[in-house]
Amino acid sequence: MGEAGLSEVVEPETGVSVVELGLVREGEDGIIYYRPISPYTPPILVIALGVELVIRTGRRVKVEDYYLEEEINMRLDMLYESISGQTT
Repeated sequence: MGEAGLSEVVEPETGVSVVELGLVREGEDGIIYYRPISPYTPPILVIALGVELVIRTGRRVKVEDYYLEEEINMRLDMLYESISGQTT
């Protein structure tokens, strides 16, 4: 995973890098998994950070351990497919 670019992605509630906080991981499938700092993180912040990760990395991003993950992941997949030209 291109950690240099990811280290510039800041978790909006804390102002600290998502890498430093350990909120992102690369799965064996090549997908970047993002776990919000709290299950109470406002959805708009989770969506914004997911979008930023997709755009910065050009890779598929999945939110995990969050109550709206299914809906957000569907939207992140749509974004990924639109910028990469790939479909699932």
